[in-house]
Amino acid sequence: MQLSNLRVRDFKCIEDSGEFSLSQVTCLVGKNESGKTAILQALQQLNPPKEAGPGLFVPSRDYPRRKWRPDAAVPADPPAIATQWELGAEDLAALEAAFGKGVVVGSSVTILKGYDNSLHIKAPVNSEALLHHFVPGEKLSPEEMAPLSGCDSVDAVMDTLRKTSPRSQAQERLLADLNAKFPKGAELAVAGAIEPRVPTFVYFDEYLTLPGVVSVNEILARKQQGKLTDRDRIFIALLALAGTTIEGVSEAKTYEEFNASLRAVSNQITDMIFKYWSQNKHLDVSIRLESARPNDPAPYNAGWVFRIRIENRRHRADTSFDDRSRGFVWFFSFLVWFYQLRKVHGENLVVLLDEPGLSLHARAQADLLRYINEELRPCYQVVYTTHSPFMIDADDLLSARTVEDVVEKDRLTGQETLLGTKVGEDVLSTDADTVSPLQRALDYELTQTLFVGRHTLLVEGPSDLAYLKWFSRQLQRAGKGGLDYRWNICICGGITRIPGFVSLFRGNGLNVAAVADVQAGDKQKIENARKSLPAGHLLALDSFAGQSEADIEDVLGREFFVSVVRKAFDLRSPYDIPDLKPALAPGRIAKEVGEFVNTLPSNYPEFDHYIPAEWLYRHEEEGTKLAGFNDALGRFEILIDALNVLI
Repeated sequence: MQLSNLRVRDFKCIEDSGEFSLSQVTCLVGKNESGKTAILQALQQLNPPKEAGPGLFVPSRDYPRRKWRPDAAVPADPPAIATQWELGAEDLAALEAAFGKGVVVGSSVTILKGYDNSLHIKAPVNSEALLHHFVPGEKLSPEEMAPLSGCDSVDAVMDTLRKTSPRSQAQERLLADLNAKFPKGAELAVAGAIEPRVPTFVYFDEYLTLPGVVSVNEILARKQQGKLTDRDRIFIALLALAGTTIEGVSEAKTYEEFNASLRAVSNQITDMIFKYWSQNKHLDVSIRLESARPNDPAPYNAGWVFRIRIENRRHRADTSFDDRSRGFVWFFSFLVWFYQLRKVHGENLVVLLDEPGLSLHARAQADLLRYINEELRPCYQVVYTTHSPFMIDADDLLSARTVEDVVEKDRLTGQETLLGTKVGEDVLSTDADTVSPLQRALDYELTQTLFVGRHTLLVEGPSDLAYLKWFSRQLQRAGKGGLDYRWNICICGGITRIPGFVSLFRGNGLNVAAVADVQAGDKQKIENARKSLPAGHLLALDSFAGQSEADIEDVLGREFFVSVVRKAFDLRSPYDIPDLKPALAPGRIAKEVGEFVNTLPSNYPEFDHYIPAEWLYRHEEEGTKLAGFNDALGRFEILIDALNVLI
């Protein structure tokens, strides 16, 4: 199941977040106290891990303070959290195996939870499919089927059979069978089959960190009393990495067995951590079990004590794990915690990260982002919050969601109305503080591309970047090869700037290619750009559009681009672009459309190359259904294949 849309209402500082979509990895960005954490906390209540306790909305704790009254019941409607899910192929196959072919109409399911703390699952059920699957005519004679002829659902059949008297043996068997399968009705039965498939929501914040020193006596006592803390659980997760327990290590019969267990844990942790910790590669993790020293502070002065030490091979010294930087402790703890959760709960998880890597250096935050993209993204849906530009993936900027605590001000009276936390999909929010991390992320990404992009692809404008990324994603969805992930796309601002950019790149030994528009009179400019690049690394778009002059829009093709522009500018008769290209229209489609749009009434915006590209990003599914899409996809496949050959 894939979480596609979310809406939070009447939870802490949120009165109504508004509905917003979620990607495979979604970044909630906003300033402090904007409500980012509240969104994650509400989401976790949908289905938390068993060890975290039942997901309960508690009115005195969770209902907005300015609306809550101790003597008044909190309404269950609207629900505190409303989610929309897309069922995957495995989910649909399981439901069809249990209830018959086509039991669910479409693949979309709604799951709600409010202050009644009941999970409400709404799946559009195909009553006719259920009826044919569970009430086959061959089980009853024509006379026995006669009372059921007007029934259009399983529930109606059950109701009719209960009222039928006397019932034949076949009718009794059918009613008993239906009562067993649908004790609360058909729709609730289907919902009940969906509920176990809802992913577990696992939440991790800055405060869940591993202790560097653990008293064996204390942790065993808390375990027996059922009072383990989160820090205890993370330490137990650490031991579980090597398939052992705190009891198993401490009860080892021989020194060799005992030492081997500790060494196994240490080695596995070292390999796992330093695959993604690039700040210092000269470290090893060492876990030791020692007899307590009487002069150490309690409770570490009695019994046995576990100690985690970090050994520095370069300096030939070791330090306590607790003395390492907060960033290292957090990174270490997170990887251990998640490994154990995956082991306990399997792959059906949604990962919620609250301000991950807040104490990490910028390069270490890049390591964490790499871990999220390489280890989590392929298997899990991830939602995380941040206000750091280094935790925003500039290659997937449109998956970011802005979170703002909105106050509406009346223009005439100046009176302010608090609207609470709102979540938006517009990464170009008008609130400067909210979008600052997004802007800094773009600034940083552009600057870094100049110096560290091993494979750098130059494009002339933001629409070129957007179309390449969008069509790459469509090719991947179709099971074909998208743009190689190693390409760092850099907007250079025009063909005349390519030689200057390349001169900066050349000193870093980078692989640089460029995609260039072709216009009349640009022959010398194109030649200069071609000479500045390695042979074959300038891809002129006329070759892919099949015409002598071409922008990126011509690779889309006139039919598809006109379809997108109609949607993006909301063009309707009499202000619509003609289906057939006018005889005197410019050769390049962007120029033709630009001239047309700029003649429209003043209530239409002026033509901008990026407006159609932005519409495509916001309406992905609708975009794939527009006229000319398949032809456009075929041309972009050729262009992207030509680029990938250059790596």
